[in-house]
Amino acid sequence: CKEEGRLQATLPKASIVIVFYNEAWSVLARTVHSILDRTPSALIEEIILVDDHSNLAHLRTQLEEYFAGYPLVRILRAPERLGLIRARLLGARNATSEFLTFLDAHCECTVGWLEAQLDPVARDPHHTIALPTIDWIDEKNLALVSNKAPVYYGAMGWGLDFQWRGRWDRVNKPENKLEPFSTPVMAGGLFTIHRRFFEWLGWYDPQLDVYGGENIELSLKAWMCGGRLLTVPCSRVAHIQKTGHPYLNGLKKDVARTNSVRVAEVWLDQYAAVLYDMFGGPQYRGDFGDVTERKQLREALHCKSFRWYLNTVFPELAPALDQRPGHGPFENEALSKPGQTKHCLTAQPSGVPTLEPCLAGDARQHWVHNLFGELSNQNRCLDYSDSALWVYQCHKAGGNQKWRYNGTTYQFEHCKHEAKCLAVEPSTKQLRMDGCDKAQESQRWHYPALDFSNS
Repeated sequence: CKEEGRLQATLPKASIVIVFYNEAWSVLARTVHSILDRTPSALIEEIILVDDHSNLAHLRTQLEEYFAGYPLVRILRAPERLGLIRARLLGARNATSEFLTFLDAHCECTVGWLEAQLDPVARDPHHTIALPTIDWIDEKNLALVSNKAPVYYGAMGWGLDFQWRGRWDRVNKPENKLEPFSTPVMAGGLFTIHRRFFEWLGWYDPQLDVYGGENIELSLKAWMCGGRLLTVPCSRVAHIQKTGHPYLNGLKKDVARTNSVRVAEVWLDQYAAVLYDMFGGPQYRGDFGDVTERKQLREALHCKSFRWYLNTVFPELAPALDQRPGHGPFENEALSKPGQTKHCLTAQPSGVPTLEPCLAGDARQHWVHNLFGELSNQNRCLDYSDSALWVYQCHKAGGNQKWRYNGTTYQFEHCKHEAKCLAVEPSTKQLRMDGCDKAQESQRWHYPALDFSNS
């Protein structure tokens, strides 16, 4: 990282945007001082502190008086509570520099962080978003953990939840681990981007509410619309890992789900069905608003398909589909022989489902098998306790509700109570649990798995 000539001799100034809401005084002040103390002043156009309508006394006059003696620091106050996403945009649109660097309000910057992050964006300003390597600060004792972050990269699950994954699982590994490397998904609040590229991408979706999903949206459209995300190993920024998300406290609406649905509707193409089945089906998407303008933006930018992203940028996500998520009628071989009336798994008003003659359009026979491993109808899941099979509200936590489908033997094996498979008693058409035996027709199930071969 200290190699002579590794960076451009002249780098542009950046506007550093930090959004805060009821942040602890010492944490916010320390974030700003770590920037001032460890960044060449020639690279700082300004530090914009965006107050998202905080109501703590120390963040009003005391904050203004404290930073009055620091000409690089500017406080911008939102007239009302905007939420993290819109507050970040408020800061971006009021910034002076064309190069925008975003930080959370609970960070600690190290020497060389900004130079290393600015360099790849300055070299390719209209295609590159640069991300620092994010070290962890323990929220309970503020201890720095700096030996883990370099071996991880930003990713996501099919629930559009951000995840850290080990670089050892990457299909394509860079030869030099200290060079900036391609990253499928950004963590969220720490990155550098050129203003014109951000604007060309449509900023964030303005209907994304409060917090969550904006990092997934920006990551997908950056890649799919001709850009790239690079994690910079030589840019080290430590971040306090909070247990919860303060921005979501007190909210009655599940904004994370609504935001994820908006992202999926616009950017996931047919693969959105994987996410929706994790909810229990598309009927549980909720009111996500109108996405017409965002779809028009994608079309205008001539963006690639999500399948291209999956194949080219994030192939490590695809193997999860081997679990064969799907939805529709679930048939059992023992009661669906040629020449016989086909029988389908059918939910009952109370108690365990049974097998009844298949009837097109019968909601009781529409079942979902998703990446949580659930077998559900109207978000009520088959639950096996090792002594009894029953139906309970789906809880998304695995345990007694997690099943594994074998696409070769066509069996549903219980994940917690192994070697136990879902079966049917042909004479009574009642469900039961048996020791797994691939020779038994009563244990073989068929259902329409999601098919993306034509996506």
